[in-house]
Amino acid sequence: MIRLDPSLRAEIERHAEREYPRECCGLLVGRIVDEGRARIIHAALPAANTFADEGEQYHRMAIEPLEYARAERRYAAEGLGVVGNYHSHPNHPAVPSQYDLEHLAPWPTMSYVVVSVREGKAVELRSWELLADRSRFEEEEVVNERREAS
Repeated sequence: MIRLDPSLRAEIERHAEREYPRECCGLLVGRIVDEGRARIIHAALPAANTFADEGEQYHRMAIEPLEYARAERRYAAEGLGVVGNYHSHPNHPAVPSQYDLEHLAPWPTMSYVVVSVREGKAVELRSWELLADRSRFEEEEVVNERREAS
């Protein structure tokens, strides 16, 4: 389960709409709770889509590993870390692709949010978890929940 403040959800959706028709991407910062069964998101950090072939940024995305490290350092003092990432699927469903499975899912403990954007408008946001054997994604519940006070 991922617990996502409605304002953060709106930020992610707006980012996806701004980048349309390219894929947007970003990191989700928060805490893993409930013995690893839930992630509470405290911040959504847009990241540059650094996929090597600019023309392919319409179909693919990449986040530099250094972005993960910077986010970890920035939020460590607050007891927070990178617990997921997000990206958009322009004119496609909010379902991870085979490419996403093979290239964008480094850890089974993270949430992978996908936003479907059609004709410039975010129409669906869904979240996924990577199975421990890394064979596939399984959808996880997205709970709209106000952030805890820091």
